[in-house]
Amino acid sequence: QAVMGIEALINQRLGYKFGITEEKAFLTGTGANQPLGLFTASADGISTSRDVLTGSATNFTADGLIDAKFGLKAAYWNRPSTRWIFHRTGLQLIRKLKDTTNQYLWQPGLSAGEPDRILDIPYVLSEYVPNTFTTGLYVGLLGDLSYYYIAESLALEIQRLVELYAETNQIGFIGRMELDGMPVLGEAFVRLKTN
Repeated sequence: QAVMGIEALINQRLGYKFGITEEKAFLTGTGANQPLGLFTASADGISTSRDVLTGSATNFTADGLIDAKFGLKAAYWNRPSTRWIFHRTGLQLIRKLKDTTNQYLWQPGLSAGEPDRILDIPYVLSEYVPNTFTTGLYVGLLGDLSYYYIAESLALEIQRLVELYAETNQIGFIGRMELDGMPVLGEAFVRLKTN
């Protein structure tokens, strides 16, 4: 059985920590010394004019999802980079939507190799999408993610510190990365907000 070296483990863990930190910032960052997130209303990114109500203070409605799709210009619908973004609890609420005969409205895709879709558009999940279903909060997004620009000035560097901790027979590791990001075309996005 192969044994993973400590440096490979450190590289893997630091890569993971940097990755989740980036994902959270790209979604909810304030734009002040961090990326401007998709769920942060800003005239510099996605303004509140791009918000669509879910149809409920504590849930999604089918009408709210349809309003969100049609709030986005049709030219964006079929682009390969257009996605819904939800937290898993948001998707759970969508999966539970039923019609008047108690039949579920949404059925997952059954075609091999095809992603599940909501109103014919694929979705992605993130643990960092806001998921507090209370009046006036963001809970989902539909947009063309190619219009979220990420500028990287320093790729992930991991430095091994051997001499610094030599007296205690330890080795230190430092990770560095410099990047920024923001949505650059507000019309390419629609945010879902509870009523």
